[in-house]
Amino acid sequence: MNKKLNICAFGLVLLLLVSLAGCGGASDKGEPDGTPEQTSTGTPGQTSAAAAPILPETSASSEESVAEDEVIHVKTAGEFLEAIAPGVVIELEPGTYNLTEYLRGASDNVSDYVSRSFTDGWQAEIHEVDKLTIRGAEDGKVEVVSEPRYSDVLYFNDCSDIIIENITFGHTIEQGNCQGAVLAFDYCRKISLDGLDLYGCGTYGVVADHTVGITLKDCIIRECSYGIVDLIGSDTVFEDCVFRDNRGFDMLSLSGSFAHFEDCSFNGNEGDNFLPAYYHGDNESGARFEHCTFGSWESARLNEEWKDHESFVIGEDCQFENEDSNRSESTASTDYSEESQEDGVFLALDMTRLKVASFDAKVLTAEEYYILYEIIDSKSGEVNFETSDDVRSLTFEEDGRGCFWTDNEKGRPFNYEMNSSYSCSIAFDDGAKANGVFYADQGGALPDSEEGSIWLALYLEGEALWFY
Repeated sequence: MNKKLNICAFGLVLLLLVSLAGCGGASDKGEPDGTPEQTSTGTPGQTSAAAAPILPETSASSEESVAEDEVIHVKTAGEFLEAIAPGVVIELEPGTYNLTEYLRGASDNVSDYVSRSFTDGWQAEIHEVDKLTIRGAEDGKVEVVSEPRYSDVLYFNDCSDIIIENITFGHTIEQGNCQGAVLAFDYCRKISLDGLDLYGCGTYGVVADHTVGITLKDCIIRECSYGIVDLIGSDTVFEDCVFRDNRGFDMLSLSGSFAHFEDCSFNGNEGDNFLPAYYHGDNESGARFEHCTFGSWESARLNEEWKDHESFVIGEDCQFENEDSNRSESTASTDYSEESQEDGVFLALDMTRLKVASFDAKVLTAEEYYILYEIIDSKSGEVNFETSDDVRSLTFEEDGRGCFWTDNEKGRPFNYEMNSSYSCSIAFDDGAKANGVFYADQGGALPDSEEGSIWLALYLEGEALWFY
């Protein structure tokens, strides 16, 4: 054969081999080059057929091991605890779920998200779970119980976006013998409890430590042996709840916390105090009651305790048993009649038209400043108004700083921190502290006020200052 043709044929074969090699390496495009030691799963320094690239479906199956909003139906305590994971909805069939019976034979790590700890018996601890829904079936009673008196029925730690619905929780032993709560939350966020029956012998129906964004709606807390709730550095909203026949110490044990009660009923409770007994400025707490009813013991205790609590407000729409004889001026709510000032006529804010609302920090800092409208003395309920010559305001900056401009135009700088989507803590540079709660105007809080406008209640030095 002609030498020239031989060279051409050899070139064609070589070109074909290079082309085939290029096709074989197409799947490695964009990957860094590696030595055989880096890519081989065999003996160091040698290549191996086992060093194939990981198939895409292997990664996808791992990511989809827990499907978003997966609904899991369970019938036993073991199935319930083992199903707990991020992004799932667990529906409990009607029946009684004794967690202690299952935990006796379980390992210390039930799953990646549930462990057991020992008090005077086994306790279930749920940790680091996001977006979990636990609900009872609608066609029958679902009850979750725990036997040990020192354990919480369910304990959550570092969890967020937790929804629990339509379940009864409690201990199996007799009322008055418990040292554990019914539901307990530590360092959690966005907890929604709806349609629950929480009963004693739990010490408190709900215990929360540095947990923000708790909401209880249409719940019952009854027959607990210490009180109704125990909140430390936490914020809670209660709507359409019933609190009855609880016994013990402080019915509302609050430390550095704020609680908002709307359309709630308190009846048959009895203890050392209704409001926190150990109330002081360093752990300033507050509560607000709207459209609530109080039984005879609660009415009497509020009448006696009100003068010692500066950041607790009762709306005029609340009802007291034996109100004429039990309720004094110290528990009197705001008089919503017109009051004249030197530069015009002012109307007190109609707080029945306000509702606790959720805002993020961006909304808070979007307004250039918040103007003070009225001041309510927390003890007497007396209302005073700002005049055109004496306007004070609050400013919030994105870096967590702010300033309260006072009467003499000298500012009081402060640091602020969002406790939840509806409350903040303020620490002034001069050492004073305050809590702020955000409200949305449902329309008509003041004449011609618009629905959705923002109000801020700042509880500071024995007064409630309302800004808009």
